[in-house]
Amino acid sequence: MKLTKPFLFVSIILLGCASCKNKAGTIEQENAELGTEEINDSVHQAQGIVMDATMNGFTMVTSKKDTLYISTTDRNIALEKGLLIGDTLEVSYTVTEDEPGINIASAITKIH
Repeated sequence: MKLTKPFLFVSIILLGCASCKNKAGTIEQENAELGTEEINDSVHQAQGIVMDATMNGFTMVTSKKDTLYISTTDRNIALEKGLLIGDTLEVSYTVTEDEPGINIASAITKIH
């Protein structure tokens, strides 16, 4: 009878540790899957006219009449004479799967 209580206590501790080990493996697998999402992000190019500009991005209309919002947050874009409404730009941007509709600028060139 004296051996039953310690044996039961040790068994419960071991079962608890074994169940935590499976959760850690699941978390690692989820993190690995998240890493593949970043790889699936795709880079696009567009040429268009700037219709609106803010501190963190700008809206442009392409020749196909598509309206794109390009985010420039955390990007240093240095354009000759700055970015003005009416400028024609060629933009390389990344479309992310985790935030659809957010296009992040990677390269911006002003077309004269």
